[in-house]
Amino acid sequence: MIINLKGHNIFAFSDTHGMYRRLAIPAEADILICSGDACEGFSPADLKDFFDWYSSMPAKLRIFVPGNHDRIFNQEPARARNLIPCGVVYLENEGLEFDGIKFYSVPARPYLKTPISIPSGIDFLITHGPAYSYLDRDLGCKQLFLSVASARPKYHIFGHVHEEGLQRKAMLGGTTFLNVSYFEELRRNLGR
Repeated sequence: MIINLKGHNIFAFSDTHGMYRRLAIPAEADILICSGDACEGFSPADLKDFFDWYSSMPAKLRIFVPGNHDRIFNQEPARARNLIPCGVVYLENEGLEFDGIKFYSVPARPYLKTPISIPSGIDFLITHGPAYSYLDRDLGCKQLFLSVASARPKYHIFGHVHEEGLQRKAMLGGTTFLNVSYFEELRRNLGR
């Protein structure tokens, strides 16, 4: 699914778990968002390969938010950040404005450790884990739910719960929740 906002075509995905080269990025997408679990585990070589692939995708902006399987971001954060090439924006605990679109990310991999405040006026909140009760099979973060309900971003992009993926969406107030996990689809397509 492509999200069209302010003249940009935005494509978001997560949970490729090393199968990213099988993912079909729509040609019209000019902003890409990866909300984590690009790889499976700690391997810097695997993460570097993902970033080589990701940075080669034609887009004006490529955002990366790590997931719980991108463990190197928890265990060796400085080393992990050094693997990120120019052309890929690592976003966590901060915001970014690009051509009038406001992006923000918090480290819900998959849960928040403490309550957080999300600024208002955000177009895209990007996390790896879902907010409780929205495309999460009741596995989501209650603190994140309260923060999203308060800040009301236009979109909350996340993954983690594979079974709710494939760009499924839900609404709360003015927020559209999108689970962008591609794991199940990519795994099904392995045998083809």
